[in-house]
Amino acid sequence: MPKSKLLQMNHHNNTGEFILIGFSSLPLVKMWLTPALLLVYGFTIVENVFLIVLVRVNPHLHTPMYFFLGHFSFLECWYTTTIIPKTLHILITGNTTILFTTCIAQLYVFISLGATECLFLATMAYDRYVAICYPLHYSVMIRNKLCILLVLCSWIGGFLTPVLPTVFVSKLHFCKFLINHFFCDFPALLQLSCSGTSHIELLSSIISSTIIMGSFIVITFSYIQIVWTICVLPSKQGMQKALSTCSSHLVVVFIYYGSGIYMYVRPNSYKTLETNKLVALLYAVLTPLLNPIIYSFRNNDVIKAVGRFKIINIIK
Repeated sequence: MPKSKLLQMNHHNNTGEFILIGFSSLPLVKMWLTPALLLVYGFTIVENVFLIVLVRVNPHLHTPMYFFLGHFSFLECWYTTTIIPKTLHILITGNTTILFTTCIAQLYVFISLGATECLFLATMAYDRYVAICYPLHYSVMIRNKLCILLVLCSWIGGFLTPVLPTVFVSKLHFCKFLINHFFCDFPALLQLSCSGTSHIELLSSIISSTIIMGSFIVITFSYIQIVWTICVLPSKQGMQKALSTCSSHLVVVFIYYGSGIYMYVRPNSYKTLETNKLVALLYAVLTPLLNPIIYSFRNNDVIKAVGRFKIINIIK
């Protein structure tokens, strides 16, 4: 399709195609990215699906903590699937086009899942806060109905969050068609518009700040209380083990929230699209890979469940 015709279609009715530049401007990154993404995506899906199955079939893991982690793993499967398969398709086939409708759908689903992940992280931090700081009241405070309600609120809240910004973006007139990114994201799309985007940037910044910073405050408060409680434990071995677990959780949280704040809370004028791509790899690719390892497979209950799972399969 000629560029002039494509440009005209995009400008008038937003029914044409965009071209994702991806990592063509970063040849060193592009060279090793295809095998790395294939490996990371495969491992991410396998470990998250395995964790979902493990939680479902093992009665010892039918607790609120693993109920949240099961939903979190389900979320991570779709979160990474929204981005990586299309990126791999571009890298392998060289076909960099994406339909306008597909681009908007990808934008909405990815932002929705990202917002849901923030809410889940806050929910799981609150669950650990109650379990460690109020262990005698845990079964009373964290009931099954509350768990279901928190999960529903996370999913519904996450998918309602980007509705207005996405609708506004879909109504924009675009006078450029080259997206300098490897997927459809707000900052990259807004730079293609030939109409004013200040109202969308303001709305997006307010919503992003509310979700990202609000959940980050809950997580920070929860872990401060957890660390304070741990520090007064009489057992040094228990204290060191708990601190090790909390520190690994916080590393993943800071990677995810640090990159999210950079991308969606800071004004666009302070960002560069090349840096955006590298930062996006952190929260779209790295954290879904690390989360099951950090939150689950370093846990003794999960390790024991994996052992029992293997024994049961061998017997069968």
